Amino acid sequence: MKNLLSFIIRNSSWLIAIGLIVISFYLVFSFNSYQRSVYLTSANKATGWFYEISDKATAFIHLNKSNKLLLERNARLEEELYSLKSYLSDTQRDTLTTNAFLSDSIPASRFSFVPAEVINVSFSGPNNFITVNKGSIHGVKPDMGVVSQNGVVGVVLKTSPSFSVVIPIINPKFRLSAKLKNSNNTGSISWDGKDLITAQIGELPKHEVFQPGDTVVTSFSRIFPKDIVIGYVAGQILSKDDNFNTLNLRIATDFYSVRDVLIINDAHFEEQNELENSIP
Repeated sequence: MKNLLSFIIRNSSWLIAIGLIVISFYLVFSFNSYQRSVYLTSANKATGWFYEISDKATAFIHLNKSNKLLLERNARLEEELYSLKSYLSDTQRDTLTTNAFLSDSIPASRFSFVPAEVINVSFSGPNNFITVNKGSIHGVKPDMGVVSQNGVVGVVLKTSPSFSVVIPIINPKFRLSAKLKNSNNTGSISWDGKDLITAQIGELPKHEVFQPGDTVVTSFSRIFPKDIVIGYVAGQILSKDDNFNTLNLRIATDFYSVRDVLIINDAHFEEQNELENSIP
């Protein structure tokens, strides 16, 4: 208490000045309408600015959580979509099957999806790779396909308990069976190493009809479901074999900005792989 009184006495002039200033402002804003209006307007602007900044900060803090929830929901929707596509492709479209089409009659999907985030990319040379934040403890294994919301990304190469390394389309080691949408002729996807937005589809028959902008999708694969978008035809290039066409395609996935991916778990992969590898 003694120290408090000593402090007040030492700084009494400052305290009196501050008190008088406060009283002066109170009198000015209380008995002068113009000054009061200016004060209220300024106070409202300051309050509005503060709340706006506060809302943006709160939204940013919750953005990561919201993004994860959306990615998980997208994974479930993709699973349901492929289940429905598979069901429809196996169902004969006649009156009896149409009338028997019930939601509980749709079988479980062959494919499930593990949502993951891209945490590192290496695009400094030809051997490009992507690292994601899901690994073996999340059920991820080598040779699982990886897709983005726009199309094919690549294939899982290696896993650790918490992380996985993915070989993207833009890697010379990447190969994938593909075809033009609405065509039965298959070709092979490869990358010539020139840029990150263009790949090639080769081994297409010479009689294959195509137009710039045609969609290129997955075909026969032990890793990807059918008809996932890979890219769009950009034009024809010189082929090494005169019996086949080679086309440039604009890759659907933007590797400069890809952040969220889905890792595809094929429930039949190991069974099919074991059977095919058993052939002498």
